[in-house]
Amino acid sequence: MKQLYPVLAALLMASAATAQTTPGGVRIGTAGAPHDKAILELSATGKGLLIPRMDSAARAQIASPPDGLMVFQTDGRKGFWYALSGEWLFIPDKTKSGDNLGNHRATQAFNLNNKPLTGVATAALGDSTAQVLIQSSVPSKSVALMTRSVYGRNYTRTTLSGYGTGPYGQDIDYAVWGNAYRSEGWGGIFTAGRPGQTPLRWVGLAGHPGYINANAAIRIVDGTQAAGRVLTSDGVGNGKWMPITAAGGNFNLGTFQLVGNGGSNGIRISAAGVVEQAGVASPTLLLHSNTNDLVTGGTLQWRESNTAYGWNLRHNTGGNEAGQAADRLILERVNGAGGVGVMSWNQNTGNVGINTLNAGYTLDVNGTIRGSNVSPSDVRFKQDVRPLGGALAAVRQLRGVRYRWNALGVQHGGTAGAEQVGLLAQEVERIYPELVSTDAQGYKAVNYAQLTPVLLEAIKELEAALAAQTRRADQAQAAQQADHASLLTLQEQVAALRAALVPAAQAQR
Repeated sequence: MKQLYPVLAALLMASAATAQTTPGGVRIGTAGAPHDKAILELSATGKGLLIPRMDSAARAQIASPPDGLMVFQTDGRKGFWYALSGEWLFIPDKTKSGDNLGNHRATQAFNLNNKPLTGVATAALGDSTAQVLIQSSVPSKSVALMTRSVYGRNYTRTTLSGYGTGPYGQDIDYAVWGNAYRSEGWGGIFTAGRPGQTPLRWVGLAGHPGYINANAAIRIVDGTQAAGRVLTSDGVGNGKWMPITAAGGNFNLGTFQLVGNGGSNGIRISAAGVVEQAGVASPTLLLHSNTNDLVTGGTLQWRESNTAYGWNLRHNTGGNEAGQAADRLILERVNGAGGVGVMSWNQNTGNVGINTLNAGYTLDVNGTIRGSNVSPSDVRFKQDVRPLGGALAAVRQLRGVRYRWNALGVQHGGTAGAEQVGLLAQEVERIYPELVSTDAQGYKAVNYAQLTPVLLEAIKELEAALAAQTRRADQAQAAQQADHASLLTLQEQVAALRAALVPAAQAQR
């Protein structure tokens, strides 16, 4: 590149012996006329031209410098500076490292004219400094760098960091966009986002990620693609579309879950092996389900070949069912007409019901039971042990009755029409309230097993009374026998006396 460096400097004073003035110019240093093309010709050996030297502040204070004015700056970017159009320009030393174009501002397009633009970097410039920096600071649609190859309707285009109009006329904020247009549509690799759109789509293969209603975000076409196929890889990383086949090994979930319907509902299998129904925020059990109160929404279902029959295990979360609105775990038989409760567990009370959903006791059975039961009675379990007195008098106040269950009694477990014997709970409660319990609905029951100690003590009291009477009878009988013996002795004595008196009387005659 050619550059003209005009020199305007104050002429150095020279002696008359070394300077010759001619009408066309001045020659300094040797005799003779100056060159016919020069206004000033200097000739010297071992000497040079010394133009004004100053620092950058002094140079900047020169007001309205004329074009061509030159100075030598002694600080900052040291060297020759010249004025042009009111600005100071530096004359670079092309022998030093740096660009060979100088510091220029383009005024027209730079045409390579079929020549390559090349550059070789030999040292790193740092993490945030590029070897080649192209920057765009335009507030409207513009890109920093774009390459394009055009041939008819088939062309490619690459955009690096730009905000512009996409192929469908939409606004796109690109980081990298490399695509190829063919008759069937766009294809390529994208890193882009459409401003103001949610969600942003950042990466695309073969589709257009920034365009709403575009085709697939990822598309790989190699001739093996087909509906329902999956992308697999060989040992060296070559990908290929393959049909889904039966598994040849375990499927490792890693730290994720296997979900259905996007995870909104259905069954999920977690990485920990927990099987759960979606909707449970933090499942903690091996099998965790969240469902409703209905028969058709059972947590677990076992169905026969006829799906109207089977078994349900479900959780009633407080819905009004069978007269109660308590949390219950219910096992029921589905018989075609609905669910029939077989067993229930009340979460609030802990009561278990068999053939009833309204368990009023720890174990409430609607029907006949049979079993071998043992009541814990170890003395080490008890405190405040004291005699049970007055049992006989208390038992005398109880009355055993015969009866039959009415409709309400049948509803609560009684057998219709059968003759029964027993006690009346309200009468027992007045004497022994410990033997009577009252359920949540106010109905009372007698603990007949705990009536046994009362009857035992009553028998013992009765036996003690009988023993006392027996002792008194024995004592009376012994006294009677003693009196009888005394009478016999007296009779014997009277007889002996009589026998002794009769001979004496006869002798006196």
